[in-house]
Amino acid sequence: MLTCLLLHQQRDIAPMPSRIIFPEKGKVALERFELPAPGPQDVGVRTLFSLMSIGTETIILHERYDPDTHFAKIFSFPQLKTGVQAIGEIEKLGDEVSEFSAGDRVFMRMAHGSHQVLPAPACSPVPNSIDQKSACWCGLAKTAFRASWAAPFKKGAHISIIGAGPVGQMAIRWAKAKSVETIAVVDLSDIRLEHTKMGGANMLIQGDVADQIDAIREIDGGSGPSIIVDTTGNPEVFKHALSAAPMFGKVVLLGDTGYPSRQCLTSDVMSKGLSVQAVHDSHDRHGWTQRKIDDKFFATVADGRFDLSGLITHEFSPADCVKAYALADEQREKVMGVLYDWSKID
Repeated sequence: MLTCLLLHQQRDIAPMPSRIIFPEKGKVALERFELPAPGPQDVGVRTLFSLMSIGTETIILHERYDPDTHFAKIFSFPQLKTGVQAIGEIEKLGDEVSEFSAGDRVFMRMAHGSHQVLPAPACSPVPNSIDQKSACWCGLAKTAFRASWAAPFKKGAHISIIGAGPVGQMAIRWAKAKSVETIAVVDLSDIRLEHTKMGGANMLIQGDVADQIDAIREIDGGSGPSIIVDTTGNPEVFKHALSAAPMFGKVVLLGDTGYPSRQCLTSDVMSKGLSVQAVHDSHDRHGWTQRKIDDKFFATVADGRFDLSGLITHEFSPADCVKAYALADEQREKVMGVLYDWSKID
């Protein structure tokens, strides 16, 4: 069972910053911590909202990964960095920072915490026209952009996206922004599939992908999708994606599984001449850095080509972190965006 702890300060002392941590496997805590002073090239940021990366964070929380994976190399308990996307307001500036001013809103790839200190170049400016809560999707949108670029998504293409979770939703919206002709989405949840409609999906396939291979093959008049994107992080899905792919098709692995040894090649790869492309959030290629993708995301949202309406389905005070992670883990099919509102913490 998850447990939560908030370490309080004495009443006569100003409250220290708070952050959500995983003190041990399966446990969540909201604790006070000391924030370092900004260096000359740093900024001090007060967090407004942070968005949970449901798949990755629950994998880490419950240690759902093999011991020889990159998860095991990077994460351990106590885990002090529990999130990767937040919107905040700059409060302090290092002496050498010139590109930002106090009061500027920025996006940052930082953990769930009330305050952050980070290098100024690691922040991206958020246009005033962008809804603050929706801006938190920038992190997962960057992850999905990697698939959009590597596939690549092109005007008139026919693609299938397996998995309509948060990353899948972002991939759908990049596909729409790229004028992809057929955006077919496969998912078990009718609730998740409903969210894909606003994003631009025009073919919904409900059910287990293992049972929907024929439906995927019927895309584009029976020619099948030239690109299949697996966003699930479920190692069992890979073989079904290979089976559904047409001759000389491409399968893009966007979901990051904790059990890669269970993702096995099948004879479809050789017999159909398939290409397999793995993409990861960290793959900065051909100049597509964090800042550049962030700018593209905000511009695409601003001009109406990236609809984020309704994707934040649940909002929590950080003090309710136990409930938030329990919901994300136990009712995954009903959850999309889980947002922490840091104005609701002392």
